Parts: sequence; structure tokens; C-alpha cells
Amino acid sequence: MLNIPPIIERITALLDQDTDQSVTYAALEARLALEKVCYDRLRQRHDYISHDQLKKWQPGQIVNTLMTDVDENVTETMTLMVGRNPDVKPEDDDFVEVGTEIGFDPKRISKMWQALAKLALHVRVPKNRDDAIADYGDKTAIRAKVEEVVEELRRLAKGTMTFSGIGMEVSFDCPACGEKNKRRAKLLRHGQQIHCINPNCKLTWKTEKQGEDFYFEPQTIDVNCESCRAECHLPWRYFMEMKHDEVGSFSCSCGHKNYVKWELAQVRPNSENEPAST
Repeated sequence: MLNIPPIIERITALLDQDTDQSVTYAALEARLALEKVCYDRLRQRHDYISHDQLKKWQPGQIVNTLMTDVDENVTETMTLMVGRNPDVKPEDDDFVEVGTEIGFDPKRISKMWQALAKLALHVRVPKNRDDAIADYGDKTAIRAKVEEVVEELRRLAKGTMTFSGIGMEVSFDCPACGEKNKRRAKLLRHGQQIHCINPNCKLTWKTEKQGEDFYFEPQTIDVNCESCRAECHLPWRYFMEMKHDEVGSFSCSCGHKNYVKWELAQVRPNSENEPAST
């Protein structure tokens, strides 16, 4: 888990210098600390989401993605306790605390993160030709925001452990790379796209829910080999990540190397009820 006290010491040491420069650097350290707090929650839960599906890197967005797809309790304070005697009923046992993960408000974290950048990490745009460009922002305002962050960091530093999430798992092995993919069953949605957890694998599945059971349908684009005409099932994401006019290739089981390219094509509708022809 993230070791927060040394981070707090760095920030407070910079605040103690009490110069425009040191307070600005303290704001940078505070902003990085907020990122680290959120990214540490991600790191502990990264077995349940592909890095490619983290559409935005901002701390608040990272946590929102985790809440939606990985662990709805990621921002909650949770304490793990175990019973002293496994042979008695839970309600009659004397429990021992193992550790606690301190929760936080992602909206508040995001607001502080953005405020630090606005106050300290951007040069003010001049209003006119005669407006001088200041070296640093308002020291008093920056200090107040940094101290607010430090207070939050001190609260989070009281945590003694981190969780990867709670709840039933659904898992399957990727047929292409063999990587085991795991998801929290409660957060799976019908029609949801899931990327293989292996960053070097391009396979994607669509989640299908039938009753209480989940099925994962591979998302492929079928292309016939130019040589033997066999149907090749290629990962959908392989094509979606190509740029316009980019040329890609794949080899058929017969050994022939095929080429594909994204191109703009003109189409002519055959009729209102028929598909267009190229």
C-alpha cells in the first residue's frame, strides 16, 4: 500500500520554507500525492480491469471507472476482522481487527487536484499588453489549498491495509494468450465489452447474461484468406486501433500473409430497404 507519511513530510517541509517558490513546489507535491492515492486504489484492483479500458487518467475519472466496473466500494472505509474461534457462531465469536482501508470522496479529491493546478501550476494569462506575467501565484491561496490536501492525506494515512474488492468473481481463460481474466459478478452488465487483462493481447469479449449465468462472446471481424479462402477470425480491437489508410497484416493457417487497410469508400444505396453497395 502507499506509504503516505513521507509524502506529508516533503510537503510540510516545503511549506515551512514559506517562499513563493517553495509553496508552489508544495502544491506540485500535493497534486502528485492525490494522484498516487487514487492510482494506488487502481493498482490494488488492476487484476479486474484492462489498462486499455481506463479511458481517462485523471484521478477522479480513474476512481469513477473503478466504482462502475471493478469495486463499487472503492471509496468506502472498510475493516477486515477475523474470528478467534472458527468453531463457534459468528455472532458469538470475539473478532480481531486485521486492518482498515480509509475511504475518500472522489469528487472532493478531484476538486482539490484541479484547484491546485489552477492556483499554482499554471502561469496567469495576461489581461492586456501592460499586464506583467507573475512568476508564481497567490502564495496565501496556494498554501491554504495545500494545507487542505495535507489534512486529507493525514486522514488517509491512518489506513493499515488495502483491499482488491469484495464479492463473487467470474473468471475465464483467454484462448489466445492463456491469461486468466476476472471480473466482479455484481458489476457485470449485459452487452458490456471486456478487454483481455494481458496488455499484449487484443482480444475483446461482449458480456452476455442469461438468467444468473454470464457468457463471453469474442468480438471478432471475419476475413477470408486471399489464398485459401478460409475464414480468419481476427480480434475486433486490432482493426479499431488502426488509423485511416494504415496497412495491417495477418497470417492464415495456410501460411499466406494477408494485408488489410482502412479506406474511405463511396456507397450507393440499392433501395430504401436494401443495404448499400460499394
